[in-house]
Amino acid sequence: MSKGVELTWAGGENSFLLTIELLRALQERCDAGPAFVLKRLSTGQWTVDDVVQPIRLGLEGGGMDKAEARKMVKKHVEDEPLGASVMTAHAVLAAALYGVEDDPVGESEAGEATSRNLSRADDGASPASTDGPE
Repeated sequence: MSKGVELTWAGGENSFLLTIELLRALQERCDAGPAFVLKRLSTGQWTVDDVVQPIRLGLEGGGMDKAEARKMVKKHVEDEPLGASVMTAHAVLAAALYGVEDDPVGESEAGEATSRNLSRADDGASPASTDGPE
């Protein structure tokens, strides 16, 4: 299970963790499995609870008191334009389902496999015809 994720949210660093128990609670509140909720968040087809619940439950799982988590979500999610919190909800849920990388994302070292010479077979092009003219 995921270790959770640390995110800068609501003016500070916050820990978010969705355990199996909390994922089940999310599933009940959103009337959909966690992967389906993540898909709705990814495609812009989310519901109010798809946005609110991963953040609130994630804060609780990350160690915040339930009352404080509700207060924070009310102030920073429910009382603000909801679309502004979609990426946070997505990040919290994705971390629970797929984990987070231990190393921060950065630029690759020079010469690393970021730009490689592709052969014709690697570039997705169809192979050249071997048939001659008829």
